Amino acid sequence: MKFPKPFFRKAKQAWYLQLGGRQVSLGRDRDEAFRRYQEIMLQERGQLAAPDATLTVAQVCDLFLDWSNRHNEPRTYAWYKDFLQSFCDLYGTLRAATQLKPFHVTRWLDRHDGWGDGTRRCAVTAVKRAFNWATDEGILAANPVKKVRKPPARSRDRVLKPQEKAEILAAIKDQEFRDFVFAMQQTGCRPSEVARVTAADVDLGQGLWTLHKHKTRKKTQQPRVVYLTPAMVELTRQLVEAYPTGPLFRGPRGGRPFSRNGIRCRFRRLRAKLPHLAGVISYSYRHSFATDALENGVGVAELAELLGHKGTDMIMRHYQHLRERRDHLRQAALKATRPDQS
Repeated sequence: MKFPKPFFRKAKQAWYLQLGGRQVSLGRDRDEAFRRYQEIMLQERGQLAAPDATLTVAQVCDLFLDWSNRHNEPRTYAWYKDFLQSFCDLYGTLRAATQLKPFHVTRWLDRHDGWGDGTRRCAVTAVKRAFNWATDEGILAANPVKKVRKPPARSRDRVLKPQEKAEILAAIKDQEFRDFVFAMQQTGCRPSEVARVTAADVDLGQGLWTLHKHKTRKKTQQPRVVYLTPAMVELTRQLVEAYPTGPLFRGPRGGRPFSRNGIRCRFRRLRAKLPHLAGVISYSYRHSFATDALENGVGVAELAELLGHKGTDMIMRHYQHLRERRDHLRQAALKATRPDQS
């Protein structure tokens, strides 16, 4: 990963590239400058006539990360970078088009015995995304790892019972993480949404969080509105007073916000402490919120709104297991066939 990088010259109000002993102007517009940068990199290596002849795996990943850094959220870029750097540490010098094979991805995954199926799936996703992007951009003629199969997605169908939720809260020693878990339980939010909320997102009068940055923003083109229970309004009020700026939910050490890996490690320790709760992860709270809502008579459209989905397809696809809740469905059948009492 040794490409020269574009830089911005304030005096000229334009982007430049240091190429050997000369500076090449890339123009004033950032996106156009980076497109020009990619063309120059390929030209310098004689790649325009045969775009995939000599590029290495590391060079392809570097170009993709340049693009990701400008078009993805910082967390997403960091996620790609972690996996791709690990892959390039092992196979970065291979010629992408002629030497890289699906076998190399398999060997890379096998070197990480500690990765579970979820992490392995993410790793394959990151590598395939980089090479799909390179193919779409014309940098490679074909994706050499297209046939690599992802491990199946782990089911998140673990539904927490009320006593299990109480057990988990009681097992958490620090108030900070207990508040975080309680917020997931009460709102049905994704862990990343709870971790991101700030005082600026809060309307205590209306009992709302309004998140302008969230996972489905590009799909919905709408902010994520979270409706708070009275208990959550009170907790939010306390946190706003404590943290008028920055994230409301912070860890006990140094007041840093909860990270994705930190949350994952916390739940791993909770599972070790409470072995009968095997399979419980942070997302179990979102799944339990949705399942409980449906069983309590909340409509599919209303639940989709509460969860921040654009439509009802996701609800219908992931909560069909309610068919197995026979007691619930038996009551629903009684309601459906009850004579009109009017």
